[in-house]
Amino acid sequence: METYTEARDFVDDPDFAARRAESLGNLDMSVIDEPIVDIIDTLSKVPYCYTLQCCCGHFVHESQTDPHGSAPLAHYSEDTTVEYRIAYLAVCIQPVEAGTRLRADLRDVVRIDPQYIQFGSADWFWQSHVNSHVLQVEPERFKLKDTVMLNIPEVLRIQSVKNRFFERIREIGRTHLPRV
Repeated sequence: METYTEARDFVDDPDFAARRAESLGNLDMSVIDEPIVDIIDTLSKVPYCYTLQCCCGHFVHESQTDPHGSAPLAHYSEDTTVEYRIAYLAVCIQPVEAGTRLRADLRDVVRIDPQYIQFGSADWFWQSHVNSHVLQVEPERFKLKDTVMLNIPEVLRIQSVKNRFFERIREIGRTHLPRV
């Protein structure tokens, strides 16, 4: 995120329920990247959270030219330079006990690979959605960029990290679903 900042502390949010209802009312699952539709669907059912934006991350190069394609890296030569478009999840979390646990669980995702995963906030989300947080898969040195050019070894590492990142978020979402 070009406006990525360190994670902010929770603040009082009396408008959370109204913003969540509006966000869920505007949620169009057809525009979500197919590999993460299930994650967004699950998080939409967590009562103390709503999704602001997300992207599964995209690899673009001469053999994969679709900037919105979600196919894993394939058909490349070792000297290929790849445009990596950041994988991320931005959510707003209600400052309640369960929301604090969710935020801690999401922050813990960084442990998968701290050199390639960041947990924080983003100024432009926070301005209209206090208590918003972002998780992103990006080399630490580029954490303020949305798009970077990388070599194949680093892209392959990102691809692996990204897969583990989204699998862990899937697990967290299921853990936080209301018990029926």
